[in-house]
Amino acid sequence: MANHPAGTRSRVRVLDHIERASPARLRRLLTWIVVIVMTGLVTHGNYAGSGDAVHYMVIARSVAFDRDLDLSNDYSDSTSLIREQPGAHARPGVDGALRPVHDVGLPFIAAPVFWAAYQIASLTDRLPESLRRRAKLNEFIALRQLLSLFMIGVTVWLGRLFFDVSSAMTGHKALAFLWALVWTLSPPILSHGYVLLTEVPSALIALIVYSRLGEVNGERPIPRGLLLGMLTGVLILIHVRNAGLMLALAALVAWRVRHAPLRGAGFAAGLLVMGAMKVALNLQFWGTAITTPHEHFGAWISFGSFMAASVSSGLGLLFDARHGLLPSAPIFLLAPAAWWLLARRSRTTGFEVLLLVSAYLVLILNPITNIHGWRGGWSPAARFLVPIAPFLGLAVPLLFAARKNLLVAGAIVAVQIGLNAFFWAQPMTMWSEGPGPAAFLVSLAGPAFAAAWPIFDTLTSATRLLAAAIVVVWLGLTWMLVRAATRRAIAIA
Repeated sequence: MANHPAGTRSRVRVLDHIERASPARLRRLLTWIVVIVMTGLVTHGNYAGSGDAVHYMVIARSVAFDRDLDLSNDYSDSTSLIREQPGAHARPGVDGALRPVHDVGLPFIAAPVFWAAYQIASLTDRLPESLRRRAKLNEFIALRQLLSLFMIGVTVWLGRLFFDVSSAMTGHKALAFLWALVWTLSPPILSHGYVLLTEVPSALIALIVYSRLGEVNGERPIPRGLLLGMLTGVLILIHVRNAGLMLALAALVAWRVRHAPLRGAGFAAGLLVMGAMKVALNLQFWGTAITTPHEHFGAWISFGSFMAASVSSGLGLLFDARHGLLPSAPIFLLAPAAWWLLARRSRTTGFEVLLLVSAYLVLILNPITNIHGWRGGWSPAARFLVPIAPFLGLAVPLLFAARKNLLVAGAIVAVQIGLNAFFWAQPMTMWSEGPGPAAFLVSLAGPAFAAAWPIFDTLTSATRLLAAAIVVVWLGLTWMLVRAATRRAIAIA
């Protein structure tokens, strides 16, 4: 210790102190930090009661109070706290009832919480008028804020589980704890973690199932497998976009029980039950088993057009200022290097993570299985990547275990923390719809810089060149980080 510089000694002491703490204590600390930060975020003006979120509220209202999924009275009730027109978010079904085009899994899960929040919000007018005026509080805003607290609870659960899985996967408890804080309080988790949308719950359920896959080969594999199968099936009820994750998790279970197939019977039964529920709802609403007016397959286009559209979607999801991941969350630049180190450490784990990410993206990026494109509509950036965000970040502590990586990786994290502070103070700048300058870039760097950022709707010569340059730099960064970590491993060996 005496041979290390003062800064290094301080870092080692901090890590040693965290390493000695029990996992339960670290989970409690993570909980309090995330709750305080995200509760503070929703005290600022935000858009949590707009876009798809408000229509999920309408569905939850129908489930909570009417015990049905006919939204006719929910949209037309003049006494409702939610005053919204259905627009394209609800359509008449085969029986004439007004049905939601959104998947209903999240409203079903949230219905009890929604019922309580609605009852409490209905009492808002009993508060002193001066308080309501200062807080800019009405019944709907009170409902929105209460539902945000519920979603923050879901996000805390996700952050705690992310810490546990990352710590077990990498073997670095202290680094996993610090990384879990950064990851949870950064977009896209920070930006979606207080909104009644499907993405954070999807990420949580996928990570729960993945973290417990070993139970299919443990004691009582049938009942535990049944629960895991039902949870996996819930993914498709929450959003059909999760089909890739569902299929990948099912494939991982099949692989794990390949030598004793009967151990997978419980999982298969649970998955079948939830799949049957999805089909039954579809038949009741639309008269079709799988597709809906909102979710159906696109027409086949030429192979060249198919590849161009898929590549354009991938570039947009990564680099677009308004809806891409990296402009607001540069920490995910570390993901490829971290995955490489994970695969070197455990080929099986590396393959599992790659399968989960790839299976999800295959259905998201191509225009046949995703007719809505890569943008998330009126929402924060990288909405479609939130369900796989845990799997992109779990292995990052392996990078920070190499001292030579601290300067570069630490600089990226420092930039991210600065961005997080900005987004915390101005959460409205995280929301966008369609092409154009990103609001957060306008605030941070000015209109000229924001307008100069390319739009990735189509692959022009300029966007191809810029994307190629970014990818080359990214590959160089990945090689440098992997090389530094590999040299450390060789030196230790």
